[in-house]
Amino acid sequence: NLELHWYYYVFLFFCITFITGTIESGYYFLLPYIDGIGINKAHWGGLIMGICYGVSFLIRPFVPIIERKMGLEKMLWFGYFCYFISTLGIALFANRILSVILWRGVTGLGLSLVGVSLMGYQIHLIPEALRGRSLALITTAYSLPSLAIVPVFEYIIKNSYFKVYIFFFPFLVAAGLIAVINLPSVKHLSLEQGEKQKIAPSYPELLKRPDILIFVCSISLFAFTDAGQLTFVLLADELGIPASYFFSVSAAIALICRVLCGKLLDILPRKYCSTGAAIITATAMLLVTYAQTPTQLMFFGAIYGIGMGFGFPALMCMTLDLGGKLYVTHLAVLFGLIYSGIFFIAPMIMGFFFSMLGSPIAAYRLVNILISAAAALLIIISVRKHKSITKKYNTGVI
Repeated sequence: NLELHWYYYVFLFFCITFITGTIESGYYFLLPYIDGIGINKAHWGGLIMGICYGVSFLIRPFVPIIERKMGLEKMLWFGYFCYFISTLGIALFANRILSVILWRGVTGLGLSLVGVSLMGYQIHLIPEALRGRSLALITTAYSLPSLAIVPVFEYIIKNSYFKVYIFFFPFLVAAGLIAVINLPSVKHLSLEQGEKQKIAPSYPELLKRPDILIFVCSISLFAFTDAGQLTFVLLADELGIPASYFFSVSAAIALICRVLCGKLLDILPRKYCSTGAAIITATAMLLVTYAQTPTQLMFFGAIYGIGMGFGFPALMCMTLDLGGKLYVTHLAVLFGLIYSGIFFIAPMIMGFFFSMLGSPIAAYRLVNILISAAAALLIIISVRKHKSITKKYNTGVI
């Protein structure tokens, strides 16, 4: 029955994920909005934008505890309530900087709770045989707002339709309640509470498993190639080519791959897809350093987009494949912590290499050669360890 209705569940997950993506990317214009309504944000701008992700990062290690206390469904509802109350709070009290900071922090709490809750629902409602194409479609909802909603917001802010902009978010979240309400109950599919509390592993216990360690390494390598976009503008400036050629093409190709080619994640061995994608994205970044024309930059951006199109959904699939009903919350937390942590340290690492080597081009070449080599080595290790891991832990993925 679940397999017959998988498309319906994918649609519901897509809607909720789209709302999350819109909240994240839509508030990129929060600072111009605050300036536009005549509020002096002074030196609070960085905190206004960063507090959301800081709270999300700090709360993630405690999400499994919250899930055990509240249950999956109540945690999702509480996280979604954080979405609504924070977007409404920002809309009503945007003229007070400290109030905006407070409500942005509440948004960060919602991001952690909703994100992990959705992965818990997905392990119950999406059949394993359809997991690849399903998650590929769902993850398009993260990038779609950047392509469809953000340009509209930019137009709204430039034309001073400030009320339309700021009240759009609570209305969108309220409309999204339809998707949350229509999610079926998973209580009857979940482990009994006492059983879960008894056997749920700690993070150190999980990290003793070689398949989890390989998974962590795979996340780290792929995330670093993704975070390479944070300092890409400096590389493009040295090349003398506008960075938008790369960003627009890579985003479009990644979206197309997830929509049209997601089924490949159900056919190919997912245990190697994300690491293979890291090789593709790192190689593309390496090739970019040799680009001399916009056409070449767009071509290498397309290669990068292919890696991104497969890599991120593959990592989400592995989180569910390895986690199962028992470990999925812990692995979802690890996934989020590592990814956000890499995004925090990657610009500092790249900045160090910029200074040491004297140019972004040299830094990108060195870093991406190292990532490609490490990813290739990780695949070799995965192949050698796969049989012993499968036999010991009764799992078919790494």
